[in-house]
Amino acid sequence: ADIDLEGVEWTPIGSAYKDHGFMGNFDGNGYAIKNLQMTTLPLDADNYVYAGLFGVTEGTESQENYIKNLVIENVTIATEGHIAAAAIAYPYYTVVENVTVKGDINIKGGDYTSGVLAYTRRCVDANNITIAANDGSLIEGRSTVGGVISDIQMNGGLTANYSNFAASGLTIKANQLVGGIAGIISNQTLNGATVKNVTIVGGDARTGIVTGSYDGDYNVTDVTYENVEGATRLFGASYKGAYFV
Repeated sequence: ADIDLEGVEWTPIGSAYKDHGFMGNFDGNGYAIKNLQMTTLPLDADNYVYAGLFGVTEGTESQENYIKNLVIENVTIATEGHIAAAAIAYPYYTVVENVTVKGDINIKGGDYTSGVLAYTRRCVDANNITIAANDGSLIEGRSTVGGVISDIQMNGGLTANYSNFAASGLTIKANQLVGGIAGIISNQTLNGATVKNVTIVGGDARTGIVTGSYDGDYNVTDVTYENVEGATRLFGASYKGAYFV
């Protein structure tokens, strides 16, 4: 059944510390988790917070776990910490499929803030990932901020299988590296990107309809956009020589 968390201050499932990531599988069967709220999470010494329904999900290279068929309706996250998103802050060797975040969305974080998935450097499969927000919804962070995902780039030479990402109804704001889908895409492929009724507010040229910044051998196919304000280019600007070198 649907689960209503109204009035509950949520503690993310799975931690980045002491190998306490969530190692199981989760199938939401299309039901909704409603009114997700995280406003009092403590920051670690490096200002990381790993805020999300799932903080860290942890598969292995030989046996990935999965999170699928999940709906999150109405989200409030307020933190100064890094790595924040509604669904999963840090999916590690996790397959993510059919995840939707919708309704009233208000997510504020530090670096690596997004609507659905945040720090995804070892999330090798993510398909059918959507944020469909009501008017007035806001995603705001310091740097590397996207409507759907913070960054599409992989550690250790891994290749991601990402497809069908969509964002609508949002204002997305950051000082740098901000896009309707992602803050950064580097040496990876995204097959299917849709951005509609989105306002993007960026502090520099690394601001784009699809991604704020790009690098290396990247490829984005099947792009659709409509009524996007604040960005005129699909891909903002290279971050070579800038923040992340």
